[in-house]
Amino acid sequence: MNYKDVYKLQLQLLSIYEKNERYSAPYQKQINYYKRQLYLFAEDNVQRIFVLNQLLKIHEKTRAMLVNSCAEYYFSKEVTEDDKSSV
Repeated sequence: MNYKDVYKLQLQLLSIYEKNERYSAPYQKQINYYKRQLYLFAEDNVQRIFVLNQLLKIHEKTRAMLVNSCAEYYFSKEVTEDDKSSV
């Protein structure tokens, strides 16, 4: 796999993240900064890959927060239902 293939693969992943995400309010300023870097200042595929990595990390942080909040909600709901049934 060469740099061009890695770049294309990361662009696909980024587009999937952005299509499925409604908003990423806490990180929007960082996302805008890195997108500007990607489209205006990155000169070769190595630089673009670095910037894409930064964008993907931001989206993964947002996704991790969502997964954690869903898990916390699920387990808190499960605990309250178990408590009700034991009474």
